[in-house]
Amino acid sequence: MSNKVVTILEVAAKDFVKGLRIIMPYAATAGEVAVAEFAPALGPLFNQTVSAIITAEQSGAAIKGGLTSPQKLQAVVGLMGPLIAQGLADAGKANDTPAVEGYVNSVLAVLQAAPAPAAAAPAAS
Repeated sequence: MSNKVVTILEVAAKDFVKGLRIIMPYAATAGEVAVAEFAPALGPLFNQTVSAIITAEQSGAAIKGGLTSPQKLQAVVGLMGPLIAQGLADAGKANDTPAVEGYVNSVLAVLQAAPAPAAAAPAAS
């Protein structure tokens, strides 16, 4: 019985991690490279914003009926807003609410523009 519980938990954990793995490679590759090239001071902020977007997306998926895009944006801004505002100010950029929302939307646009990963071939049994 104990082995079955561990197996079920392992499968559930793998499914959760699978969702993260779909989006994180893009944050760590194309988006991160672009940020490092054009705004190196924003690199860590970019990665933290990606994590907040993933959290908002997963929270929205977990809620019956989901969340609207504006609700997800507000969730990310609520979580990361002050940190993003400070990061933008440190980079010499505008850091008011519209600038913070614009930054979040820009990060989301980078993630959405990334090509979908190739489907993995099913494991041979």
